[in-house]
Amino acid sequence: MKKRFFDYLFIAAGSMVMAFAIDFFLAPFKISTGGISGVSVVLLHLFDLPLSLTTLAFNALLFFFGFRTLPKEAIPKSIAGIVLLSLFLELFEGVVFAESDLLLGAVFGGVLVGVGVGLVVMRDGSTGGSDYAALILNRIFPHVSIATFILVIDTAVILLSGIVFRNFSIMLYSVISLYISTKVTDFLLIRGDFAKSVTVISPESEQIAAEIMEKMERGVTGFYTHGFYTERDGKSLVCIVRSREVSTVLGIVEKYDRAAFTYISDVRKVRGEGF
Repeated sequence: MKKRFFDYLFIAAGSMVMAFAIDFFLAPFKISTGGISGVSVVLLHLFDLPLSLTTLAFNALLFFFGFRTLPKEAIPKSIAGIVLLSLFLELFEGVVFAESDLLLGAVFGGVLVGVGVGLVVMRDGSTGGSDYAALILNRIFPHVSIATFILVIDTAVILLSGIVFRNFSIMLYSVISLYISTKVTDFLLIRGDFAKSVTVISPESEQIAAEIMEKMERGVTGFYTHGFYTERDGKSLVCIVRSREVSTVLGIVEKYDRAAFTYISDVRKVRGEGF
């Protein structure tokens, strides 16, 4: 129940941030956000159609054709994201960036869109549009990141908006905004699953492993190894920890063996107890 509450809290917060970015920074300058929202910005300036209604209509249509590809637990989250985005777009309508600097609009709009999408997607939700389509494609092609799929879809929409508005400058600003939002989204998604793998080779491996498990409550895996330089058999330890816990592990290793051979590497997409 607690996890579900935080899931929907993140989805609501992400939808609000994304809607604010579109209404306040991007739509007034005709800067495309890509996806359904980007198409809605084009329709807003061409036919004065409300962003909230066109976004809801297109996302509902996309959801109807694609919801079967999602796991059951992701369906209500996607519905919530789609509806909340449209509601917040309506709420923030008319609140526009007072400055006339397109670069500021593109940069800050891109940052906030990236934050909004990241908050939603990290909880397996969606606000529709490109991130919804990317979530579906990521289930089919898990080796390709969600952010990469979003980039491809949004680039196509930006090219379309540039052709419609016949303004090369706006298209370039849209590319800047898209690049920033993609990087921010990718950072948030990676940050959520980011950890460190600490490998230790030491004759004191038993004591080191025991204290890591007792003091840090982290699992340790031991591998039997043979050192060809020393011609000795032993054990190497592998422990996955949060980035902030690395110093604690190194302190334990140094306590028992200052000459221990230790190396640290990045780990992504960690799943299991404690992560």
